Amino acid sequence: MAALPPALQEELASLFVSLDGVERTRYLCIAATCVLLYDMLLTFDEEVEYFWKPGPWSLTRVLFFWNRYFPPVILLMCIYGLFAPNLSLQFCKGWIHSEFLLSIAGLAIVQAIIVLRICYVYSKDFVTRAFVVGCFVACTIISLVIFGKIWHDVDPVAIPVPGLKLNGCTAPQAHQIWKIFIPNLALHTLLYLATTLPPLRMRRMGKRSQLLDRLAMDGGIFYFSVFAIAMFTTIGALAKSPLVNLPAIYSNALLGIAAASVSRLMLSIRSLAARLSVNPDWLLNNTELSRVNWKYGGNGDLIVEINRGPDQDDLELTSIDDDMPKEKRSATPAVYTTRVGVLEDVVYPGTRDYKAPPRPKKTTKVTFQENHISSRDSCDV
Repeated sequence: MAALPPALQEELASLFVSLDGVERTRYLCIAATCVLLYDMLLTFDEEVEYFWKPGPWSLTRVLFFWNRYFPPVILLMCIYGLFAPNLSLQFCKGWIHSEFLLSIAGLAIVQAIIVLRICYVYSKDFVTRAFVVGCFVACTIISLVIFGKIWHDVDPVAIPVPGLKLNGCTAPQAHQIWKIFIPNLALHTLLYLATTLPPLRMRRMGKRSQLLDRLAMDGGIFYFSVFAIAMFTTIGALAKSPLVNLPAIYSNALLGIAAASVSRLMLSIRSLAARLSVNPDWLLNNTELSRVNWKYGGNGDLIVEINRGPDQDDLELTSIDDDMPKEKRSATPAVYTTRVGVLEDVVYPGTRDYKAPPRPKKTTKVTFQENHISSRDSCDV
C-alpha cells in the first residue's frame, strides 16, 4: 500500500486534532449544562421560598428568573448544535452567531444582577452608582462592537473528506474572539472591588460589620469562580491548539458557571435576610449595615447587636426578663445586645415593620401593694 504524501498526512493529522477539539467542546458543554441544572435542582426549594411568593415584581425578581432559566436554554441550544446530525452549513452559521449573541446577553444579565447589588450597597452615593452603571453599559456595548468586527471569523467550515459524516456543526479557530471577554473580566474585577470597599473602609475607621464581611465573602467566592472560568476562556481563546481553543470558545462554560454562581449569590442574600427578618434591600444598604453587628450563637441562634444613638434613649427591649433591674444607660453611643434567640418572626429596629414596644407602667406594682395591705388590715380587725 502506497504511503500518503507528507502534505496530506499533515492535513489529516491537523483534521484529527480539530475533531478531538470538537469532541472536548461537546464534553465541556455537557459538563457546564449539568452543573447549572444540578444547581437548579439543589436550590429549587429556596427559589420557591424566596422568589415564588405572590407579590410585586421587582427588578431583582425579574433578573433572577431571567438568569435562572435563560442560560439553560442557551446551553441546551449549544448541545443541539454540537450533536444534531445532518445540519446544513447555513444552519450552522446562524446557530454559531446566535449562540454568541445570546451568550453576551446572558452574561449581561449576570453582570446586571451584580450591578444592581452594588447600587443597593451604595444607595446614598449617586456618583458611585452612576459610575458602575456606566461601566456596565460601556462593557456590554464594547463586547457587541468587538463581536460585530469579528463576525465572519466564527463562520462554520465544511470538512471536505469523502465518506466522512460528522454530527453537529464545525467551526474554525477564532484567534480574535478573546477580545470580547476582556470587558467581562474588567467589569467583574471592578464590581468586586466596589463590594469590598465598604468593609475595608469600616475597618480603617476601627469598626467592623459582620454583615458587610459576609457580603464581601460571598462576593469573593462568586468573583473567584467567575474569574477562573473567564481566564480559562480568554487564555484558551488565545491558544493555537484546537484542543484548548475550541472548548474555550464554543462550549459556553463561562455562561453556565457564571449563571449558577450568581444564583447562589442571590439566594444567599435572601436566606440571610430571612434569618434576620429584614428586607433584602435594607440588608444590602451600606448605611444600615454600618449599624448592625451579628454573630452565630449556640443551637442555631443569632446574636444581633444594635448601635444606640442619643436619639434612641426611649427605646426599650425587654426580651429577657421584665422584673430584672433596669440598666441606666448613658446617652453616649455604644453597642448593646438587644435580643438573643432563634430568629423566628422577630422584627429588629431599623426594619420597615418594626414598632417600638410600649413603656412598662409602674402602677401595677403599686396597686398590688395597696390591695395586699388592705387585706391584712381587714384580717387584724
